[in-house]
Amino acid sequence: MQPLVYSNGFGYDHVRDDCKVIRRLSFFYIIDIDEQWEEDSYVDPRWEIYSLRSNSWRKLNIEIPCCNGENSPNEKVYVDGMCHWLSLTDESNCHSVEPHMVSFDLYNEVFLTTPLLSGVVELYDSLHLKLLNGSIAFIIQDQENTFHVRILGELGVNKSWTKIFIVDPSPCIEQLFGMGTKGGIFFKKHDHELV
Repeated sequence: MQPLVYSNGFGYDHVRDDCKVIRRLSFFYIIDIDEQWEEDSYVDPRWEIYSLRSNSWRKLNIEIPCCNGENSPNEKVYVDGMCHWLSLTDESNCHSVEPHMVSFDLYNEVFLTTPLLSGVVELYDSLHLKLLNGSIAFIIQDQENTFHVRILGELGVNKSWTKIFIVDPSPCIEQLFGMGTKGGIFFKKHDHELV
């Protein structure tokens, strides 16, 4: 079996004065290219946490919803002792689930999920999780190149995503680039310049 390693989060546990990394290992049986893919080729993922203080990895005995695209830095945020990432499918069961944000508490080593707004994310071109003025921001870039920016009020509560503003389509803007420390939002133009 060959593992695929996904780093889901890195952050600081202020109670234990420790830096930690949470990761998922997915295991697949290596099959010939001529062989048919079977669900038996996939083994349930294993979650591990690394402690800088002990310089070791430890298995977590919890089931966290898996997701596609979790290696993308656009979908990860650390704030107040918790790592957050987007989850669009549950690979452990190989089926789609309602899109949600997974939050992992580095001190208590537990997770919770926050649903993304149903009906809002269905026609997206890309989804982003960012930090905006100290709040978790969920940014949807739709197929018309409009950016919908919402911030989270309360973890675990679907209705607490508050619309902040919409950036209307612009022919020169290609994609969201990042967030500034003072609330600025940077976009990449088609000529790779930032605006």
